[in-house]
Amino acid sequence: MKISAFVIIAFFCSHIICGQHKKIEVTHKIKNDNSIEFYYKKNIPGSYYLKLEFDNLTNCNDRRAYEKIIKHSAGSLFTLKPSNKNQGISFSYKFIYTAGNPNPKIDEDIVYLLPFKTEKSVKIFEASNVGEKYFGSKKPIDWKSFIVYSTKSDTIYAMRKGIVVAISATYNNNATFKKVYTSERNSILIEHIDGSIASYKGFDKNKIFVKLGQEVYPHSFLGKLEKFNTPNYRLDFSVFYYLKNLLDTEKSTLKDRDHKVQFLDPVFFIENANKKIKSRETYQVLLNENIKLQEFSRREKRKYRKEPKFFE
Repeated sequence: MKISAFVIIAFFCSHIICGQHKKIEVTHKIKNDNSIEFYYKKNIPGSYYLKLEFDNLTNCNDRRAYEKIIKHSAGSLFTLKPSNKNQGISFSYKFIYTAGNPNPKIDEDIVYLLPFKTEKSVKIFEASNVGEKYFGSKKPIDWKSFIVYSTKSDTIYAMRKGIVVAISATYNNNATFKKVYTSERNSILIEHIDGSIASYKGFDKNKIFVKLGQEVYPHSFLGKLEKFNTPNYRLDFSVFYYLKNLLDTEKSTLKDRDHKVQFLDPVFFIENANKKIKSRETYQVLLNENIKLQEFSRREKRKYRKEPKFFE
Protein backbone atom coordinates (compact mmCIF):
# COMPACT_ATOMS: atom_id res chain seq x y z
CA MET A 1 0.00 0.00 0.00
CA LYS A 2 1.47 3.35 -1.04
CA ILE A 3 0.69 6.42 0.99
CA SER A 4 2.07 9.77 -0.05
CA ALA A 5 1.60 12.93 1.91
CA PHE A 6 2.80 16.43 1.10
CA VAL A 7 1.70 19.32 3.26
CA ILE A 8 2.09 23.00 2.45
CA ILE A 9 1.16 25.48 5.16
CA ALA A 10 0.45 29.09 4.23
CA PHE A 11 -0.31 31.77 6.79
CA PHE A 12 -2.76 34.55 6.11
CA CYS A 13 -3.93 36.86 8.86
CA SER A 14 -6.40 39.69 9.03
CA HIS A 15 -5.93 42.29 11.80
CA ILE A 16 -3.68 39.88 13.73
CA ILE A 17 0.03 39.46 12.98
CA CYS A 18 1.04 35.82 12.79
CA GLY A 19 3.84 34.46 14.93
CA GLN A 20 6.37 31.91 13.80
CA HIS A 21 4.99 28.94 15.70
CA LYS A 22 2.33 26.71 14.18
CA LYS A 23 -1.02 28.00 15.33
CA ILE A 24 -2.89 25.17 13.61
CA GLU A 25 -1.59 21.65 13.04
CA VAL A 26 -3.25 19.04 10.83
CA THR A 27 -2.46 15.34 11.24
CA HIS A 28 -3.92 12.09 9.92
CA LYS A 29 -4.23 8.46 10.97
CA ILE A 30 -4.60 5.45 8.69
CA LYS A 31 -7.10 2.94 10.02
CA ASN A 32 -7.29 -0.84 9.56
CA ASP A 33 -10.02 -0.50 6.91
CA ASN A 34 -7.73 1.82 4.84
CA SER A 35 -9.81 4.88 5.69
CA ILE A 36 -7.92 7.97 6.85
CA GLU A 37 -9.04 10.18 9.72
CA PHE A 38 -7.83 13.82 9.70
CA TYR A 39 -7.43 15.80 12.91
CA TYR A 40 -6.53 19.33 13.93
CA LYS A 41 -4.78 20.85 16.91
CA LYS A 42 -5.21 24.56 17.67
CA ASN A 43 -2.45 26.13 19.73
CA ILE A 44 -3.98 29.58 20.17
CA PRO A 45 -7.33 30.85 21.52
CA GLY A 46 -10.19 32.02 19.34
CA SER A 47 -11.99 30.78 16.24
CA TYR A 48 -9.99 29.93 13.13
CA TYR A 49 -11.12 29.40 9.55
CA LEU A 50 -9.29 26.47 7.95
CA LYS A 51 -9.36 25.36 4.32
CA LEU A 52 -7.74 22.10 3.20
CA GLU A 53 -7.34 21.05 -0.45
CA PHE A 54 -6.04 17.82 -1.96
CA ASP A 55 -3.56 18.19 -4.83
CA ASN A 56 -3.66 14.48 -5.45
CA LEU A 57 -6.30 11.97 -4.34
CA THR A 58 -6.62 8.45 -5.73
CA ASN A 59 -8.80 5.51 -4.74
CA CYS A 60 -11.20 7.96 -3.09
CA ASN A 61 -14.33 9.67 -4.40
CA ASP A 62 -14.64 12.22 -1.59
CA ARG A 63 -14.54 15.93 -2.35
CA ARG A 64 -11.12 17.52 -2.83
CA ALA A 65 -11.60 20.57 -0.58
CA TYR A 66 -12.80 21.00 2.99
CA GLU A 67 -13.60 24.14 4.98
CA LYS A 68 -14.18 24.29 8.71
CA ILE A 69 -14.44 26.80 11.53
CA ILE A 70 -12.43 25.38 14.41
CA LYS A 71 -13.08 26.65 17.93
CA HIS A 72 -11.81 23.91 20.25
CA SER A 73 -8.19 23.11 21.07
CA ALA A 74 -8.31 19.83 19.13
CA GLY A 75 -10.73 17.64 17.23
CA SER A 76 -11.60 15.62 14.16
CA LEU A 77 -11.86 17.22 10.72
CA PHE A 78 -13.13 14.49 8.36
CA THR A 79 -12.56 10.92 7.19
CA LEU A 80 -11.48 9.70 3.74
CA LYS A 81 -12.88 6.32 2.68
CA PRO A 82 -11.28 4.23 -0.08
CA SER A 83 -13.22 3.36 -3.22
CA ASN A 84 -11.54 -0.05 -3.22
CA LYS A 85 -11.43 -1.18 0.40
CA ASN A 86 -8.56 -3.57 -0.36
CA GLN A 87 -6.23 -0.75 -1.37
CA GLY A 88 -4.91 2.32 0.35
CA ILE A 89 -5.55 5.95 -0.56
CA SER A 90 -2.77 7.93 -2.19
CA PHE A 91 -2.94 11.64 -1.43
CA SER A 92 -1.17 14.96 -1.03
CA TYR A 93 -2.68 18.09 0.42
CA LYS A 94 -2.15 21.66 1.55
CA PHE A 95 -4.03 23.82 4.02
CA ILE A 96 -4.30 27.47 4.88
CA TYR A 97 -5.96 29.21 7.79
CA THR A 98 -6.61 32.56 9.37
CA ALA A 99 -8.07 33.92 12.59
CA GLY A 100 -11.79 34.50 12.58
CA ASN A 101 -15.23 33.07 12.01
CA PRO A 102 -16.39 34.37 8.61
CA ASN A 103 -20.02 35.46 8.24
CA PRO A 104 -21.13 34.39 11.72
CA LYS A 105 -24.71 34.62 12.95
CA ILE A 106 -24.60 37.85 14.93
CA ASP A 107 -26.74 38.16 18.05
CA GLU A 108 -28.54 41.44 17.40
CA ASP A 109 -30.19 41.45 20.84
CA ILE A 110 -26.93 41.98 22.72
CA VAL A 111 -26.47 45.28 24.55
CA TYR A 112 -22.94 46.58 25.14
CA LEU A 113 -21.52 48.63 28.00
CA LEU A 114 -19.36 51.69 27.39
CA PRO A 115 -15.70 50.76 28.07
CA PHE A 116 -14.98 53.29 30.82
CA LYS A 117 -15.32 53.62 34.58
CA THR A 118 -18.87 53.84 35.90
CA GLU A 119 -20.25 57.38 36.20
CA LYS A 120 -17.49 58.88 34.04
CA SER A 121 -18.75 61.27 31.35
CA VAL A 122 -17.27 60.67 27.91
CA LYS A 123 -17.67 62.52 24.64
CA ILE A 124 -17.62 60.01 21.79
CA PHE A 125 -16.59 60.80 18.22
CA GLU A 126 -17.20 58.60 15.20
CA ALA A 127 -13.83 57.99 13.53
CA SER A 128 -13.21 58.70 9.87
CA ASN A 129 -11.70 55.91 7.78
CA VAL A 130 -7.98 56.50 7.26
CA GLY A 131 -7.77 54.66 3.94
CA GLU A 132 -10.68 56.60 2.50
CA LYS A 133 -9.58 59.95 3.91
CA TYR A 134 -5.88 59.87 3.01
CA PHE A 135 -5.44 57.23 0.30
CA GLY A 136 -8.68 57.34 -1.66
CA SER A 137 -9.49 53.71 -0.89
CA LYS A 138 -12.94 52.20 -0.64
CA LYS A 139 -14.39 52.47 2.86
CA PRO A 140 -15.10 49.10 4.55
CA ILE A 141 -18.70 47.88 4.55
CA ASP A 142 -20.73 49.69 7.22
CA TRP A 143 -17.60 51.34 8.63
CA LYS A 144 -18.13 52.21 12.29
CA SER A 145 -15.40 53.01 14.78
CA PHE A 146 -15.40 55.32 17.79
CA ILE A 147 -12.88 57.59 19.53
CA VAL A 148 -12.78 58.93 23.08
CA TYR A 149 -10.18 61.50 24.16
CA SER A 150 -9.13 61.95 27.77
CA THR A 151 -6.67 64.09 29.70
CA LYS A 152 -5.63 61.19 31.94
CA SER A 153 -4.72 57.52 31.66
CA ASP A 154 -8.18 56.04 32.03
CA THR A 155 -8.79 52.38 32.83
CA ILE A 156 -10.55 50.61 29.96
CA TYR A 157 -13.16 47.92 30.56
CA ALA A 158 -14.66 45.13 28.44
CA MET A 159 -17.92 46.00 26.71
CA ARG A 160 -19.14 42.41 26.57
CA LYS A 161 -18.29 38.86 27.67
CA GLY A 162 -15.67 37.16 25.51
CA ILE A 163 -12.23 35.60 25.09
CA VAL A 164 -9.02 37.59 24.60
CA VAL A 165 -7.75 36.37 21.22
CA ALA A 166 -5.00 38.89 20.46
CA ILE A 167 -2.82 41.33 22.37
CA SER A 168 -0.42 43.79 20.79
CA ALA A 169 1.91 45.26 23.41
CA THR A 170 5.00 46.32 21.46
CA TYR A 171 4.82 50.07 20.94
CA ASN A 172 6.16 53.04 22.88
CA ASN A 173 4.25 56.05 21.67
CA ASN A 174 5.99 59.40 21.22
CA ALA A 175 3.37 61.73 22.71
CA THR A 176 5.39 64.88 21.89
CA PHE A 177 4.82 64.33 18.16
CA LYS A 178 1.55 65.97 17.11
CA LYS A 179 -0.45 63.46 15.09
CA VAL A 180 -4.00 62.58 14.10
CA TYR A 181 -3.31 58.91 13.30
CA THR A 182 -0.74 56.16 13.79
CA SER A 183 -1.01 52.44 13.17
CA GLU A 184 1.42 51.76 16.02
CA ARG A 185 -1.13 51.32 18.81
CA ASN A 186 -1.12 48.71 21.55
CA SER A 187 -4.40 46.84 21.31
CA ILE A 188 -6.63 44.02 22.54
CA LEU A 189 -9.04 41.91 20.48
CA ILE A 190 -11.86 40.05 22.24
CA GLU A 191 -13.96 37.44 20.46
CA HIS A 192 -17.60 37.10 21.51
CA ILE A 193 -19.61 33.89 21.46
CA ASP A 194 -21.48 34.92 18.29
CA GLY A 195 -18.23 35.37 16.33
CA SER A 196 -18.04 39.16 16.50
CA ILE A 197 -14.81 40.84 17.62
CA ALA A 198 -14.33 43.89 19.82
CA SER A 199 -11.21 45.96 19.15
CA TYR A 200 -9.70 48.28 21.77
CA LYS A 201 -6.67 50.41 20.78
CA GLY A 202 -4.49 52.81 22.73
CA PHE A 203 -3.08 50.93 25.73
CA ASP A 204 0.13 51.51 27.62
CA LYS A 205 2.06 48.33 26.80
CA ASN A 206 3.09 47.94 30.46
CA LYS A 207 -0.45 48.37 31.77
CA ILE A 208 -2.44 45.68 30.01
CA PHE A 209 -4.18 43.60 32.68
CA VAL A 210 -5.40 40.60 30.65
CA LYS A 211 -3.69 37.60 29.09
CA LEU A 212 -4.16 35.77 25.82
CA GLY A 213 -6.98 33.23 26.13
CA GLN A 214 -8.44 34.85 29.25
CA GLU A 215 -12.21 35.02 29.56
CA VAL A 216 -13.47 38.50 30.35
CA TYR A 217 -16.88 39.77 31.39
CA PRO A 218 -18.80 43.02 30.90
CA HIS A 219 -16.87 45.72 32.75
CA SER A 220 -13.79 43.54 33.38
CA PHE A 221 -10.54 45.53 33.63
CA LEU A 222 -8.53 45.43 30.38
CA GLY A 223 -5.78 48.00 30.83
CA LYS A 224 -4.84 51.67 31.03
CA LEU A 225 -4.39 54.14 28.19
CA GLU A 226 -1.11 55.46 26.87
CA LYS A 227 -0.75 59.14 26.03
CA PHE A 228 -1.53 59.66 22.33
CA ASN A 229 -0.27 63.22 21.95
CA THR A 230 -0.06 66.37 24.03
CA PRO A 231 -2.30 66.66 26.01
CA ASN A 232 -4.57 63.74 25.16
CA TYR A 233 -4.96 60.04 25.79
CA ARG A 234 -7.11 58.28 23.21
CA LEU A 235 -9.14 55.08 22.96
CA ASP A 236 -10.32 53.75 19.60
CA PHE A 237 -12.94 51.01 19.85
CA SER A 238 -15.07 49.11 17.38
CA VAL A 239 -16.97 45.84 16.87
CA PHE A 240 -16.74 43.84 13.64
CA TYR A 241 -16.85 40.37 12.15
CA TYR A 242 -14.87 38.67 9.40
CA LEU A 243 -16.17 38.09 5.87
CA LYS A 244 -16.00 34.96 3.75
CA ASN A 245 -13.08 36.29 1.65
CA LEU A 246 -10.69 35.92 4.60
CA LEU A 247 -8.45 33.50 2.73
CA ASP A 248 -8.33 35.36 -0.58
CA THR A 249 -4.66 35.72 -1.46
CA GLU A 250 -4.83 38.22 -4.31
CA LYS A 251 -2.51 41.15 -3.62
CA SER A 252 -3.92 44.66 -3.56
CA THR A 253 -2.89 48.20 -2.74
CA LEU A 254 -4.29 50.20 0.14
CA LYS A 255 -6.41 52.12 -2.38
CA ASP A 256 -8.08 49.16 -4.12
CA ARG A 257 -7.95 46.48 -1.45
CA ASP A 258 -10.91 44.21 -0.83
CA HIS A 259 -11.89 44.53 2.82
CA LYS A 260 -12.25 41.35 4.85
CA VAL A 261 -14.31 42.63 7.77
CA GLN A 262 -17.73 44.13 8.28
CA PHE A 263 -18.28 46.59 11.10
CA LEU A 264 -21.24 46.64 13.46
CA ASP A 265 -23.09 49.57 15.00
CA PRO A 266 -23.82 48.08 18.44
CA VAL A 267 -26.56 49.04 20.84
CA PHE A 268 -25.16 50.38 24.13
CA PHE A 269 -26.67 50.91 27.55
CA ILE A 270 -26.62 54.70 27.77
CA GLU A 271 -28.88 57.17 29.55
CA ASN A 272 -30.69 54.26 31.23
CA ALA A 273 -31.83 52.99 27.84
CA ASN A 274 -30.57 50.82 25.00
CA LYS A 275 -29.34 53.15 22.26
CA LYS A 276 -26.81 53.52 19.49
CA ILE A 277 -24.00 56.02 19.88
CA LYS A 278 -24.36 59.40 18.22
CA SER A 279 -21.13 61.12 17.26
CA ARG A 280 -20.05 64.13 19.34
CA GLU A 281 -22.56 63.33 22.09
CA THR A 282 -21.51 63.14 25.75
CA TYR A 283 -22.67 60.14 27.76
CA GLN A 284 -22.38 59.11 31.39
CA VAL A 285 -21.10 55.56 31.78
CA LEU A 286 -23.64 53.37 33.57
CA LEU A 287 -23.46 49.76 34.75
CA ASN A 288 -26.64 47.70 34.58
CA GLU A 289 -26.60 44.28 36.24
CA ASN A 290 -29.04 42.76 33.73
CA ILE A 291 -26.75 43.82 30.90
CA LYS A 292 -23.71 42.47 32.72
CA LEU A 293 -25.35 39.07 33.24
CA GLN A 294 -27.04 38.75 29.83
CA GLU A 295 -24.58 36.13 28.53
CA PHE A 296 -23.70 34.46 31.83
CA SER A 297 -24.35 30.75 32.22
CA ARG A 298 -26.43 29.58 35.18
CA ARG A 299 -23.24 28.51 36.92
CA GLU A 300 -21.65 31.91 36.36
CA LYS A 301 -24.74 33.67 37.70
CA ARG A 302 -24.63 31.58 40.88
CA LYS A 303 -20.96 32.37 41.35
CA TYR A 304 -21.58 36.05 40.66
CA ARG A 305 -24.10 36.21 43.49
CA LYS A 306 -21.47 34.80 45.88
CA GLU A 307 -18.27 36.38 44.47
CA PRO A 308 -19.11 39.43 42.30
CA LYS A 309 -15.51 40.68 42.41
CA PHE A 310 -14.38 37.55 40.53
CA PHE A 311 -16.06 38.98 37.42
CA GLU A 312 -14.41 42.39 37.54
